[in-house]
Amino acid sequence: MLTIAVFTQKGGSGKSTVSVHLAVAAGASMKVLLIDADPQATVAKWAAERSLPAPFVARAEPSSIEQVLAAGRAEGFDLAVIDCPPHVAAGTAALLRVADHISIPCQPTMPDMSATARSVALARATGKPFSFVLNRAPARAPEVAQAVEALSAGGPVSPVVIGDRRAYARALTNGLAVTEAGRASSKAAQEISGYWNWLYDKVRNEQWQIQQAA
Repeated sequence: MLTIAVFTQKGGSGKSTVSVHLAVAAGASMKVLLIDADPQATVAKWAAERSLPAPFVARAEPSSIEQVLAAGRAEGFDLAVIDCPPHVAAGTAALLRVADHISIPCQPTMPDMSATARSVALARATGKPFSFVLNRAPARAPEVAQAVEALSAGGPVSPVVIGDRRAYARALTNGLAVTEAGRASSKAAQEISGYWNWLYDKVRNEQWQIQQAA
């Protein structure tokens, strides 16, 4: 079972939105376990409004993450997506250590860009691969290209940028994702599908390299 942790030190970066949308996009072709490890419980609240059975959502504390993942493997899940706390809370490192890859969402703003250094430091301390994805990006803004260039100095950056669109908030309010309920052809859905495809290919390649080196 592949495990992806979505983490950033900066609150308000859209971390939970990215977690939900990754899980739903992946669920089109695999069995997905979405783990809410954020004390704010945004993912769990989204799931409470949802009528569809997948992805399966579980709450977890850092101290129980190993058991939750073990149960997921036993139940035949293909992928686990962990929505981590938006700061270095007690046990955050434990959540990152169980991941195969760490996704770091970042808005193209000065406070978000400044916060990435702390996120990267913790990711590197776990020894796990990580990458950035620009989130809530304004359309055709010069800050987007500048942010991509700046982030590239610290690690891989998704070529797919997630825009600042009301569609994301509207979908979450209704217990949905932008790739569902007739939204599959929207720009938001194309962004999420594109990001998931890029991330999945990247994680699979990383896993292949680890197996070759073993």
